[in-house]
Amino acid sequence: MKPFLSLCMIVKNEEKVIERCLSSVAHLIDEIIIVDTGSTDHTKEIVAKYTSNIYDFEWNNDFSAARNYAASKATGEWIIALDADEYIDEENFKDFIQELIEDDAHFDAYSAKILNFAGKFGENLVQNFHDRIYKNNGDISYYRNIHEQFKNNKGKPLKNKNSSLLIFHSGYLNQTVYEKGKSERNKELLDREMSNGGNKAFDYFNYGNEYCSIGDYENALESYLKAYKMKADFRLSWVSTTLVQIIICLMNLKRYNDALNVIKDAENMYSTSPEFSYLKGEIFFLRGQLEDAKRMFLQIINNEDKYSHIILRPDLKNQRPHIRLGEIFLHQEDYNGAIYHFTSVLNINKYHEVGIKKVVFILNKFHTVEEISGFLISKELVNNKNVKSYVRACFEVGNPSLASCLLDRFHEENKLLSKVALLKKQLIKHEGYTEDFSEILQNEVIKSLNEANWINIIDFYLLRELKSEDEKLPSFLAPFEKNKSFQSLMNLLSGEAPDGNIDEELLLFSLQTLLSYKKSSLCDVILSNIQNAEKNVISKIAALLFSHGYKVEALQLYDKGDWNHFTEQDFINIINSLMETNNKPNAIEFAKYAMMIFENDFRFYIYILENAENYNLLVTTLEKAKNIFRDSFYLENFKLLG
Repeated sequence: MKPFLSLCMIVKNEEKVIERCLSSVAHLIDEIIIVDTGSTDHTKEIVAKYTSNIYDFEWNNDFSAARNYAASKATGEWIIALDADEYIDEENFKDFIQELIEDDAHFDAYSAKILNFAGKFGENLVQNFHDRIYKNNGDISYYRNIHEQFKNNKGKPLKNKNSSLLIFHSGYLNQTVYEKGKSERNKELLDREMSNGGNKAFDYFNYGNEYCSIGDYENALESYLKAYKMKADFRLSWVSTTLVQIIICLMNLKRYNDALNVIKDAENMYSTSPEFSYLKGEIFFLRGQLEDAKRMFLQIINNEDKYSHIILRPDLKNQRPHIRLGEIFLHQEDYNGAIYHFTSVLNINKYHEVGIKKVVFILNKFHTVEEISGFLISKELVNNKNVKSYVRACFEVGNPSLASCLLDRFHEENKLLSKVALLKKQLIKHEGYTEDFSEILQNEVIKSLNEANWINIIDFYLLRELKSEDEKLPSFLAPFEKNKSFQSLMNLLSGEAPDGNIDEELLLFSLQTLLSYKKSSLCDVILSNIQNAEKNVISKIAALLFSHGYKVEALQLYDKGDWNHFTEQDFINIINSLMETNNKPNAIEFAKYAMMIFENDFRFYIYILENAENYNLLVTTLEKAKNIFRDSFYLENFKLLG
């Protein structure tokens, strides 16, 4: 009997991901065809566990040629193409197979929705539809060197359908893109495609994507604008994506009002797409228009049913608005509002690194270990797959007891990490016994924990102090004491005035960690030895102290700093402190100065508009604000009294 569905894949050096892909789909399809374009790792050995249909193909810089070669080996009625760094959900795939059967060959080909995990940890979600499933009747093939598309070999129109199939793709995580040099490769293939003629508009769109991926927003914008001007039909899926990308480029170039103009037009065409409302809110957020941003983000999450058409970013409908709302409420010190929105993020995506860190940070301010662990467990936020992220967040806020409490539920899988938590409890809290963690105090174990960033340079210093008290501890620190950074830290914490400039990164990290560990005496030693630090480092230390609640000490350092090195947040810290002490005149003077330097930060305008008594100052500030900050609901409703 002829197979119903054949999986065709082209691979090269995919040993890190190929198992995940094949294990997700192998039991759901009838035939697997693998075309290898030159692997030098263990890809073929892994693939051989799933199929014997493995073919070599000499790579010729043409993805379509490789895909079509794979298809020539398939015997199924239908072909599905997957990449090695993709995988599927079993239930969704079964539903798609049923869809394929019920359509009864009415369509020639199907597109699948690709959900791309992007960013450092996969925190951003990008979607697109791509041609992936087609009849294996010899009439259909791929064309284009890159960003392949279907064509009918006889020149006839194809009957296409967007299917219900979801394909998850991790190939655009930052590290993966860097390791495989995807941007450089794609740009080279696009150059070849452009020289071949064909669909110039689509080529310019893809050029824009490649420039955007490497942060070249000027060239990306130019390419997207060319693509949009040359479009043949508004209904092509990439056209709406181009509009989104044009706005994102303008935002990265800080051309915010131009971006708002594009959004205004786009909202009229795509009123049910969340991207444009979100990006409007994001512009408000980036410019310090926090009330305007809050209004936009709340509008999105309170009207999710309205936004039924996702163009590019599913996470802009709920996950990202909740993240931004959490940050706004945290900035405004509304901790209940902040925790609500950050936990909402985790209810959508339990593995969101920023959400995890923020939740632990806020709860740690006000609650006991038992209260925090009880909350996290009752909300079913912690599981075996994300517990390490929670542990890292606990370590960062200096609460190893909370880490131990969470690890107790997953002890068998995390025995080593549990020992690290016990070690940190001893170092930070002076609780427990060295016998509880002595087995990890071996050279190779400590080295691996340091490389994985579970134990840091401050931990080594505190371990050294612990060893001086307990001679039974093994001599595991000898290799680390030769480290230049460790020697610098030793000198810094011994109270010795450094000969030259202090290493900025070491200084800031050490102070940040010691503040989190609540080692105030060691913090005092560092602060007494920063006279040789650069002026910009002084202001960074002040900001660090301010963020940990040491406002008096921070203001003393700001007084020694150079205003030319102050960031927006430095001025905000100073102004807020002056406002808290009811020193409005000086606060307004600082706001006026900061407004001249950072004229695109709305927060400084608000200080003046809401606190100044000089009517002329109010009028000129309001006029300037209205000229710069377009579409501000706050400004539209602001009334001058007088």
